[in-house]
Amino acid sequence: MEEIKIVDNYMDEREFRNYVGTMFYKHGYYPIEMDDARLKDNNPTNDNDMLVRKDDVKYTVQTYLNTKIGDEQIEETRKDIEREKVVGGLIITNYYADKEIKEKASKEGIIILDRAEFENGIYE
Repeated sequence: MEEIKIVDNYMDEREFRNYVGTMFYKHGYYPIEMDDARLKDNNPTNDNDMLVRKDDVKYTVQTYLNTKIGDEQIEETRKDIEREKVVGGLIITNYYADKEIKEKASKEGIIILDRAEFENGIYE
């Protein structure tokens, strides 16, 4: 798929975050707020937050370009769920996330959308 090659090789973190914002429409999520991509929080691996809504439920979003998802990303998202007082979290990555990490995230109220979602493209 041409889109995933572009994501992997030519996008920076800001472009990836914007691409993800477009991808949400495919999954029924609608953006509420996007952090300024030029600003970072205290966690250097946290690549720009978003708030989205689906069926009148709010979620926090963490985008991770070219980053393997592990405990650190789950913990950061869990903290954002508490800080932003939302129902759950979404972690978006262009890497594959293994089954165990997806299960661990799920127990924290976090959904991981990984490379498998990107392979279908946002426009198909």
